[in-house]
Amino acid sequence: MRVMIADERTGTRNRLAAAVEQMRAVSLGACVSNLSEAYHIAESRPPQAVIVAEALARLAEFEVLLMLFKALGIRCVVVSETAAGMARLPPSLIREGVAVTHSDASVEDLRQCLLRVHLGRTAQNASRKQSDSAMSFQHGRLILLGASTGGVDALVKVLEIFPPNCPPTLIVQHTSESFSSGLARLLDRNSAATVEEAQDQEPLVPGRVLLAPGKTHHLEVGVTGALRCRLREGPLQAGHRPSVDALFLSAVPVASRVCAAILTGMGRDGAEGMLALHRAGAHTIGQDEKTSLVYGMPRAAYELGGVRDRLPLDSIGRAVLENCSRRSAA
Repeated sequence: MRVMIADERTGTRNRLAAAVEQMRAVSLGACVSNLSEAYHIAESRPPQAVIVAEALARLAEFEVLLMLFKALGIRCVVVSETAAGMARLPPSLIREGVAVTHSDASVEDLRQCLLRVHLGRTAQNASRKQSDSAMSFQHGRLILLGASTGGVDALVKVLEIFPPNCPPTLIVQHTSESFSSGLARLLDRNSAATVEEAQDQEPLVPGRVLLAPGKTHHLEVGVTGALRCRLREGPLQAGHRPSVDALFLSAVPVASRVCAAILTGMGRDGAEGMLALHRAGAHTIGQDEKTSLVYGMPRAAYELGGVRDRLPLDSIGRAVLENCSRRSAA
């Protein structure tokens, strides 16, 4: 079993590496200091297991890394510095098959922890999901998606049924600049549609799902002439850049052609924009509370009056596609 170590502290990283090198039936792979390095190495040279420091596991970007691990069948052990730290780790980590151990664990205890998660691993199918490629869509329709905390998993579930001819789709997911390209590749891996980072002035065409890149620009819909995406410099909006509000508000002039969904996330980014879209004639959907990891953004949009339909996550992908289909009159 080849093991990668991710810890931002040189001393702890070296100590963990020395421990792994003492283990029978375990070999040491890469040692990295941040989640971005871990993502790119796991994607190009997947290890069988990864040891991640608690401090890195607390970062929002760990969600993206964990989704890659799930797709590739990589198992994960989080090492906590204190018992209190172990107790504060999100319960969702355990549900995702992540093992948690203490930094004072012996070499043999750490080895047994790695072997337990390794033997419990299930091969994941990283190929593209089956989609309803028989669907046909109204010309000129546009899908907009906004998400934050918990949004990576939610977006995977929404996009996994998107067919190769899906309506043009724009996404704002709050994440760090170094992770947007990896997130685009992860979503592309799990969808029959083509998912890429958006480029300024790129035409919006069927079969293309464009993700807002980094944290330096807002992603917007350019509505002059043929629809294009626009990357606009500017201050934070609703506390974020890129902002879901910026995306939604930019599409108000073509709202009758839009189906917009707001997914799990903290705060209220997207609420004002969704209300404006709804008032202008767009079909608007909010993820329901039960299936939201954080029912913040969908709640704010609903309470403001911008959500037409509240749906569970596993219904949203089908709902946005059907709203844009030739059979839909909505």
